[in-house]
Amino acid sequence: MKTLTATLLLCAGLTAAATTVQAQQVQSTMPTATYKRDAFGDWRVSYPAPTAKTSAQVSAELAQSKQDGQYTFGQEDYPPAVATNGAMESRAQVEQDLQTAEMQGQMASDQESYPPTPMAHSGTSAIQ
Repeated sequence: MKTLTATLLLCAGLTAAATTVQAQQVQSTMPTATYKRDAFGDWRVSYPAPTAKTSAQVSAELAQSKQDGQYTFGQEDYPPAVATNGAMESRAQVEQDLQTAEMQGQMASDQESYPPTPMAHSGTSAIQ
């Protein structure tokens, strides 16, 4: 029992430490907000304006997004294709992984009897 308690406390401490580090990283990338109360006592939040970009920077970002396939125009390419990184698994590999998972019992069993078998009653209610 002592070992279990010590393990749980250790895990809780590590989780809290990791959460603190992540929160600090997020806060460092977020712009600082200014909080003020208005005449009615409601909070108003204001953020600093983002830095302005030159037209050359905007043109370069647009060209890069077109090259990456992230920019489309009109309804021809809607929704835009998702860019893939690296080699994808073939259909045969996916089917083999599925068979392996089924044989090892790793697949969820709640969908095995879908659609559900018909119930014994007729489906009508005695309430009129």
